[in-house]
Order: sequence, then structure tokens, then C-alpha cells
Amino acid sequence: MGRLFAIGLTALAACHRYDPPPVHPHQDPAFEQVAVPEPAGLDQDPAEPMRILPGDVVLLRTFSTDNQEYDGLVVDERGTLHVPLGGDVAVGGLTLTEAEERVQTALRTLDTVVRVGLAVSQPNGHMGSVVGAVDDPGRYPLTPGMRVADLIALAGGPRGTVESQDSGPIADLAGARLVRGGETVDISVGLALQGDPRHNVRVRAGDHVYVPMAREQMVIVLGSVESAGVFAFRRGMRLSEVLARAGGLDERGDRTHINIVRGSLEAPQVYTASLRSISRGDAPDVHLAAGDIVYVTEEWTAHVGETLSRLAPLLADPATIGLAIALTQ
Repeated sequence: MGRLFAIGLTALAACHRYDPPPVHPHQDPAFEQVAVPEPAGLDQDPAEPMRILPGDVVLLRTFSTDNQEYDGLVVDERGTLHVPLGGDVAVGGLTLTEAEERVQTALRTLDTVVRVGLAVSQPNGHMGSVVGAVDDPGRYPLTPGMRVADLIALAGGPRGTVESQDSGPIADLAGARLVRGGETVDISVGLALQGDPRHNVRVRAGDHVYVPMAREQMVIVLGSVESAGVFAFRRGMRLSEVLARAGGLDERGDRTHINIVRGSLEAPQVYTASLRSISRGDAPDVHLAAGDIVYVTEEWTAHVGETLSRLAPLLADPATIGLAIALTQ
């Protein structure tokens, strides 16, 4: 994809000047807003009994003529619990009641009246993970009744929002997914964070929440500005606003040639706007589209197409946008 982007921009490099952008993105033939169907959510989200999983630490109590308590018993990766005087007992995947019956059966070979009680003291096997554009991605312990919003909160929440005024990676909540058993659960993570019960469902051991970085929900500002970066897009955002959020032009910035790269990576459209004309009221302050790249040149003697084609492999990969920003400062 980055190679196609580079080819498209190199083809544009032969031009010294581009047309001014339309005032509104919907007037731009290069701008397409793809409607993403919203997940339906779950009609049923029943609570499930707790099951013993590999990694769990359990407390075993035996009740007979001599009551005993054994704490710190670990369920190994095979799902086996080593029971004192009872040997290895397979308990992985069983409910507590089922596991108690199985352990009790093992112990009754020595004590025909013994009764057993089990409790999970450390649910180390009950883990969920959150990866992607969150503040603290990783694996987290799950407690009974925990829901999607609770798990994401443990990970520090999504990075950035459309209301954020800061630069940095922005979470694509529309593209976020809850994956369970290798399949995507039909919920909206964004609605889950708003507390919608059809979407803010209970999480289960082994669940994964993936929050991608939203290239289509941001604007990138590069070139001769004080603080190049990635900014959350919001409908109605104007060119002067995003440049102000980038700290304005630096002393090398050319106020008469602000370049906007828009459209598909295969065939990008490049426009030129004049911040000087906008400031004077001689030209409209254009609305930006989600995914726009705003590039401020030093002087128009450098071909913007050549400059952007050099950055194309970086811009095509969200993970390296930070490097692209660093290279332009």
C-alpha cells in the first residue's frame, strides 16, 4: 500500500501548484465517506458459573473427623489439581460444584465420609487482554460480573477522542472489536463505553479487546510547523484550526502554500491553500476531511510531491506515523 501511495505522489510531483481545496469535503470527488454498519449487540448475556482454569490458585477445605485446610493449590497448565492424599485430579473447566464432587470422590478412597469445599483464592487463569490504542495495553484479571467497559478502564481507556485537543494516537472505537474464542462478538465497543447493556456485555476468561488506531478519524500535520502530530478529527474542523493545534507555522513555513493530501492511497488528490489569504479573508477557511494530511512546505522551490513520496512508506503504516512526524521537524 505504501508503494502505491509513493507512486501516486511521484506522479503528482511534476506539478508545481495544485488547485485550491473545496470548502467542504463532500464537494470533493476524492472524498468518500464509507458507512460502517453498527453491530446489533447481544439480546442475551447470561451470567455463567465460575469455572476453574489453569493458573487458578484454589483453597481446599476437607470436613471429616479431622477438618483440614489447604491453601495455595495451583491448577497446572493441564487443568490438573494435586490434592493432598488424593493425587492428581482433573478440574480444568469444571464449575466449583463439579470440581468439589470430583475431589471428594478422589479423597473418599481413604475417608468414606469426607466432604469437600473449594474456593478460588486467586483467579490467575481468568484473564482478559486489551491491545491497541489504549493507555496501558496488557492482560488483566477478570472478576465476576466484569464488563467490556470495566476491562477497557483497567487498560487506562482508549487513547484520544474526537473531543481531544491533544496530538497522539487516536482510538478507532468504531473499528474496535471484542474477540472470543477466535470469533468477533457482535457488539460496538463505543456503545459499550457509553453503558449500553446490549453492547457492554460481560467479559469471559480469554476474551481479547482490540482497539485499532484510527487513521480515518484523524488529521496528520507534517512539515514546517511548531509541533507536527496526529490530531483527532471532528466534523467541521477547519484548516486554520488544525494548524493552530500544531502550534502554527515555524519560521520556515510558507504561509502561501499549505498542501492538503486527500483520498485513496492509490490515487491521492493534492490541494494547495494559502493561510495568508485565509487570514485576510480573501479565501475561505476550508473544512478538512477525516484522514487528510496537511503538509506545510518551507519554500515552493521544493516539490511537495517529491517530499511526500519520500514519506509515503511511513504514512502508509500507522505504527510509523510518529517517525514520519519526527523526520519533518
